Amino acid sequence: MATANGGAPAAGGQGQEQAQGGSLLKSLTGMFRMALMWYAFKQFFGGKSSPKNAGEVVYLEPSLTRGTPVDVHFFVTDDGGLASTWWQAATKLDPTVSFENVPLASGDSRIVEYVYRPSEHAQNNGSVSVHAVFTKHGHSFDPKDATFDKSSTWGFTKSLTTYKEQVGGKSGVNLLSKDEEAEQKRQEPLPVLNYLKPNITVQFVEDYNKLNAAQVPPHMAMSILNRINETHYSPHVYWNEFWILRDYLIPLNETVVEQTIFFTVEPLSSWKAQMMSSMDNSFMLQEQWGMSSSGESDEVKRIFLEGNPYFLALTVVVSLLHSVLDVLAFKSDIGFWKDNKSMKGLSARSVMLNAFCQLIISLYLLDNETSTVVLLSSFAGTAIEFWKITKAMDVSVVASWPYLSVKDRASYAESDTDKHDREAMKYLSYLLYPLAGGYAIYSLLYETHKSWYSFCLSTLVGAIYLFGFLAMTPQLWVNYRLKSVAALPAKQFVYKLLNTIIDDLFAFVIKMPLLHRLSVFRDDIVYLVFLYQRFFLYPIDSTRVNEYGYCPAAAEATVDDDRGVVKDLAKQTKKTKKTKPAKESKTSADGQVDGPK
Repeated sequence: MATANGGAPAAGGQGQEQAQGGSLLKSLTGMFRMALMWYAFKQFFGGKSSPKNAGEVVYLEPSLTRGTPVDVHFFVTDDGGLASTWWQAATKLDPTVSFENVPLASGDSRIVEYVYRPSEHAQNNGSVSVHAVFTKHGHSFDPKDATFDKSSTWGFTKSLTTYKEQVGGKSGVNLLSKDEEAEQKRQEPLPVLNYLKPNITVQFVEDYNKLNAAQVPPHMAMSILNRINETHYSPHVYWNEFWILRDYLIPLNETVVEQTIFFTVEPLSSWKAQMMSSMDNSFMLQEQWGMSSSGESDEVKRIFLEGNPYFLALTVVVSLLHSVLDVLAFKSDIGFWKDNKSMKGLSARSVMLNAFCQLIISLYLLDNETSTVVLLSSFAGTAIEFWKITKAMDVSVVASWPYLSVKDRASYAESDTDKHDREAMKYLSYLLYPLAGGYAIYSLLYETHKSWYSFCLSTLVGAIYLFGFLAMTPQLWVNYRLKSVAALPAKQFVYKLLNTIIDDLFAFVIKMPLLHRLSVFRDDIVYLVFLYQRFFLYPIDSTRVNEYGYCPAAAEATVDDDRGVVKDLAKQTKKTKKTKPAKESKTSADGQVDGPK
C-alpha cells in the first residue's frame, strides 16, 4: 500500500528533451580509460586495510533478512530550520509519502505521484530536502510511540534540489548593435539556478551477506554508516539518481506553482548497484580532472535509457571498430608522409588547407571551454597536420618577418602536378570565397557572439563545417588532370572511407546539431568520387613507385629473374643425376677396402 499525503493526481508531463551534441565514441573511450586507471590505482594503492587488532576480525551482519516487510516514509521539507535530519523529521513531521508492507529486496516496483507545491523559500533559491525513514512493518517511526523499535529503524537525508550554472546564458550579443545593457549582462558571470529533481527512487539492494568491518565495499558505505550497532548494519539501500539527466531537471523559481514528483520503491540486484556506483564515480573523476565535460555523461546515460538494446550493442561494436580504424589510419598516414620523397600526383595546397582548418577548429574548441582531453586530441591533430606541411613543402626559417618561409619543392614546382594544383585552387576560390563571405555576413547580422575574436572563429568553423569538404576537391582535380591515382596512400584512404561510413551510422544514433549531422554526410560525396576514380576511371600504373617505394612492375621483373635462376639450377641438377655412377668397391684378401678404380 502506498499513500501520498497532500498529493493530487499528476497532471502534465516532463519537458521535451533538447537536442544536444555528443560523441558516443569519446564517452565510451573515456569510460574504458577510467576503468583502466581505477584498476591501476587499486593495484598499486588499494591495499586492504586491516583491523587495529590483527588477531581480531569484526564481522557485520544485516539487521533484517531479505523479504522482511518494511514501511518506507518520505518527508519533504523546504525549510532547513524545520528538520535538517531524518531523525528530526520523524520526530516533528507527518510523512509526505508512505509505502507500507514492502518486502526487502523482493517484490514489484511501487510508484506514487505526489504534487509538490513549493514555498516562497524554495522559489527564491532555497534548498529542499527529502528524508527517508525505514521501519519494520507495523512499527512506528516516532520515538514517542509505543510501537517504536530503534533496532529496526534507520534512515537518511538527501537534497531534492541541485544548484547548477544556467545553460546557454552566455549566448553573446549582436556585434553591430549598441545595446550597452546586453553587453554588460554578457560580461557578467552566469547565474547559478536552483533545479528540482522530478524523481525520487529508493532501491533495496539484494545483498545480505556477512561483511568484514575492515573490508567494506565502497558502494555499501552508506549502509555501514547507518549501522544499527557494532555488529549489525542496516539493509543496503541505494538512492538512485543515476538516470536523472540534466534535461529532466526543473528550474525552481517563482513561476513554479506546483510540480509532480514521482516516488519509487523497488528491488535492485547487487551487480547493478555496484555498476552504477562505479560509473558515477568514474564520471565524477573525469569531470574533476578535466577529461570530460558535464554533459558527456548524460549522453552516455541517454543511450542506455532511451536506446534499443540491440542497437546499443551494435553501436558499442561499431565504436570499437571505429577506434581500431582510427589507429590504423593514423599509422598509415604517418608512415606515408614520413617516407614520402616526392609530391608528384599529390596536392600540396590541400595539405596546407587541411592544416589551417584543423587549427581553426582547435582554437574554436579552446574558446568554447571544451574538456581537456578533447583539446589535447585536437591540438595533437593540428601539430600532425603542420608536420605534414614540412614534408610536403620546403619550410625554412628566415631573418625577416614572418621569419618562416614556405615554398614548393623544386621538383614539385617543375612538375605538372603543381600546375594542376594551382588551377584547382583557383577554381575552388571562385566557389569557396563567396560562400564563406556570405556566411560571415549572415552570421554578423543575425547571430550573437561573445566578441569579434569569437565571431571570426565561429564564422570560420561554420564555413569549415558547411564547405569543408571542398578542401578535398583539389586532389580530385589533380587526379583528373593526371589521369592517375597511383600517388594516393591507398591504405589510409580505405581506413578513412570505412570511418566515414561508421560516422554516418552515428549520425542516426546520437543526437547532434543539424550542421554537425550534415557535415558527417558531406564527406561521402568526395569519397564516392575518389572510389569512382580509383576503381573505374584510372587503372593502376604498375610502373610507378607507390608511397612505400614499391614498384609492382620492378617486383615482377625481379620475380621473373629469380624464376630464371631457379630454372638454371634445376637443369644443372638434372645433368648431374644423368652422369655415370662410380664402380663398387672391392675387399682384398687382407681385409682392406679398395677404392673405386
